[in-house]
Amino acid sequence: MRHYGRVVIVALVLAHGVGCKGASSVCPEGTHLVKERSTPGKEVWCRSKDGATARWLIFNGRDLLQSCGFRDGKAEGTFTAWHPGGKPWLQGDYREGAKVGRWTQWDAAGNKVAEGEYRTGQYVSGAPVGTPAQCERLKP
Repeated sequence: MRHYGRVVIVALVLAHGVGCKGASSVCPEGTHLVKERSTPGKEVWCRSKDGATARWLIFNGRDLLQSCGFRDGKAEGTFTAWHPGGKPWLQGDYREGAKVGRWTQWDAAGNKVAEGEYRTGQYVSGAPVGTPAQCERLKP
């Protein structure tokens, strides 16, 4: 399981909060808060100085619910969503704006409940667990 990124993000959220002052602390290293696209306690947009990379974080108050990365305007890297309370709910990868590889879903107790395989954005086998992830529709 690839949950290591959440540990860092959650630690920053807990240490600094997600209010107006603390939101910039949630942004990954090398990025800064995009204030005009962020809503404290709901969503945070972070972007690199050169604009090539971005990260979108969705919150329910202080709880991180979703995280999605972007490169050159397209979804890129690991997407993760969490159940309220912090257990993983959904995880998979994006490459050049498309879902790829194995996507996994867990129930609120942490039990794996489904897996599905994607190739260049197309669901190919298993369960279509990547459907709730909509990063490919966003414009950073």
